[in-house]
Amino acid sequence: MNATSVTLLAERCVGCTTCIKRCPTEAIRVRDGRAHIIKERCIDCGMCIRVCKHKAKVAVTRKLDEILESPYKLKVALPPPSLYSQFEGNRNVNRILTALRKIGFDEVVDVAMGAEIITAATKQFIEENPRSEIEGPWISSACPAIVRLIQNRFPSLIDNIIPLISPMETAARIAREHFMEQGYKDEEIGIFFITPCPAKVAEVWNPRMVEKSAVTDAVSMHEVFYKIRPFIKNIPEEEIQVLQLCSAEGIRWANIGGESEGLGLKDVLAVDGIDNVIEVLDQIENGVIQRVEFVEANACTGGCLGGPLAVENPFSAKTRMKKVLRRNENPRCNEAIMGKSVPVEAEKEIEDLDNLQLSSNMQDALRIMKERDALVEKLPKIDCGACGAPSCFAFAQDVVCGEVDVDNCIFLLKNRMHEKEEE
Repeated sequence: MNATSVTLLAERCVGCTTCIKRCPTEAIRVRDGRAHIIKERCIDCGMCIRVCKHKAKVAVTRKLDEILESPYKLKVALPPPSLYSQFEGNRNVNRILTALRKIGFDEVVDVAMGAEIITAATKQFIEENPRSEIEGPWISSACPAIVRLIQNRFPSLIDNIIPLISPMETAARIAREHFMEQGYKDEEIGIFFITPCPAKVAEVWNPRMVEKSAVTDAVSMHEVFYKIRPFIKNIPEEEIQVLQLCSAEGIRWANIGGESEGLGLKDVLAVDGIDNVIEVLDQIENGVIQRVEFVEANACTGGCLGGPLAVENPFSAKTRMKKVLRRNENPRCNEAIMGKSVPVEAEKEIEDLDNLQLSSNMQDALRIMKERDALVEKLPKIDCGACGAPSCFAFAQDVVCGEVDVDNCIFLLKNRMHEKEEE
């Protein structure tokens, strides 16, 4: 299966340059009138999904009907706290979780429970591993798109990433262990994350911090929303089951700042939106941002509430989330699951992807770099995108790497034709 979730529907693509301009890692090119995604550079942030007016970019997820019809003896839904903000007029988490059972899931384990566990682990980790101003702040590992962004564009900050697994992975591990204790075999348990973003899908398929994900697969929140909405409205009060495993501390992770709030630290920074995150990471790398202990960074505006696979816009969702949190100050939780302990430390070191390496041979790399920089000087440096690359620098790199002809730059082509006319 592909390491990335975002894919192109070629029949919808018209070859415009909107996506190449907005991709934070320059992972898209337009060639032969169609966009092409460079998978090695893609971080699955979903920006191209948001900005494509022709809906030519989509996130590939498991279909809900396929999940419900799968041969697993036990099908477990893994809903994130952002799901609780999607339904107008409903503040009852248990009503939503009951609806998931109504549509065919056998069990439900909420990810917000995993978030509470990671909050406690993060707090302990920072206390035991303080960093100096020179080293810079610890950076949350919760958003997989941000982890990949750092791998791609800010490899010097890899050591700043807290080596803890995600709340999704934590909840899945606890769920799998719990149901295996009840007599199910590992292969009989299917655990399916209801995802608000493509980055978490890719994290299930190709995890960066664990050897193998405890999550079986992921299904789009958008698809689940429309399936359970009729049930939510029509479930009688007496049929609502107490399935919630978390408190408000875990639920508030859905919104930007929610993770930081539970740590009790004095100097934290919470930033959302991929462009804003890039600016902050750049300042951390250059030593501009100091005296910060912890950085919570989320690729989506508003945090997971603003995921591209969510239904509601993040601002409406934020308002609803406040109401959900007020109702859930003292929820009833299932201690049989909450009390379980699973390892939450990262199993793998995060690698520097080094996707911009020009050659494995140092002399060749230096030669190619010199050719690239010389070509950049000849280019107009207006980053028009007409060549199919996001910038003149990226175009020059593509040319020297043999991926495209220099005549793809209409300005150079025009100048060359003008010179020939004068001869």
